[in-house]
Amino acid sequence: MSQSSTLFIGMEVHKDSLAIAEVAQAHGAEVIYLGTIGTRQGDIDPLVRKRQSKATHLIFVYEAGPCGYWLYRYLTNKGYACWGVAPSLLPKNPGDRVKTDRRDAMHLARLARSGDRPTVYVPQVEDEAIRDLTRAREDTISDRKDAKFRLKAFLLRHDIPYSGRANLGASPPPVALGSGLAPPGSTHRLSRIYPRRQRTPRTPPASRTGTARARESLAFIPGGRSPAGPAWGAMSRGRAPRGGNGRPDTF
Repeated sequence: MSQSSTLFIGMEVHKDSLAIAEVAQAHGAEVIYLGTIGTRQGDIDPLVRKRQSKATHLIFVYEAGPCGYWLYRYLTNKGYACWGVAPSLLPKNPGDRVKTDRRDAMHLARLARSGDRPTVYVPQVEDEAIRDLTRAREDTISDRKDAKFRLKAFLLRHDIPYSGRANLGASPPPVALGSGLAPPGSTHRLSRIYPRRQRTPRTPPASRTGTARARESLAFIPGGRSPAGPAWGAMSRGRAPRGGNGRPDTF
């Protein structure tokens, strides 16, 4: 291979490793798999120096992904050509479902030599900063909306009424009544907050009379609406109380 030839280098990029394959521009040149290296600059620089001894023009190609921007910028700052291709637009043979780092790197190098490479736009540093800012804003808005829903569900679950806008907007802020979070000087009615169930203290068994115990037990019978209701009247007249379906209730 002469010094004036072009060398295409395909890279399968991962977080901790780079699978490297190369192919010369000459017709009929064989694609050579070089192996796997690290992602540090100390691992990439020896690869570039060795490839420069074989060709004067180096072209790097890789699949666009979350791990490729730094590699693109590092190689272009050194003066080398670097292409990012769209993974979804790469041509594939029908029925070819085997995917390994070796095959992908060799496939990228072969496509770069043939010119069949659907390249993508790699954003500049300023463009990527704007993208990160926009995504962070969208995530913050989504987190704020989820927090509102959780707060409204918490207040509804604990039967805590609140004043303010129903959608918990920014102005005015909602104030949970009786929660102790109201600002000084705000007026709120604590009488609106009641426990879910009010229990009356039971009378000790020694002070109960026979009639009181019978009425208390009858109140828990299906169809016994109250101690002095229709079920108690039916019992006092010697008839069995009837439930809501018209049938006598069983004891």
